[in-house]
Amino acid sequence: AQAITDMDAALAKGDLDAWAKADDRFHIELVRLGGNSRLRGIVAQMGDQVRRARATTLFIRPLPTQSNEDHRAVYQAIRAGDSKTARARHRAHRQEAKAVLLALLEKHHLKTL
Repeated sequence: AQAITDMDAALAKGDLDAWAKADDRFHIELVRLGGNSRLRGIVAQMGDQVRRARATTLFIRPLPTQSNEDHRAVYQAIRAGDSKTARARHRAHRQEAKAVLLALLEKHHLKTL
């Protein structure tokens, strides 16, 4: 919950770097809560590539207000014990984020991250 609060505060201040750090914390915590050490290793391996893509697109993408709403919905579903909704909302969130980032990378000819 603190990461979501921090993401909201960062957007309110227009601090996208702080938003990105809080976003990282949110996703790392989701993986940690899953308790799957193999998945944690895979996510850690991919983390560098994800951070490079985000750093490259962070200031040219639309403000991530929808991302904050998606995170809040995932968190609320987890708190309610509704794993099916949490999983579906997070998957939709990741698919949308992927589409936004890939479109930006292609538009700006940044395919070699």
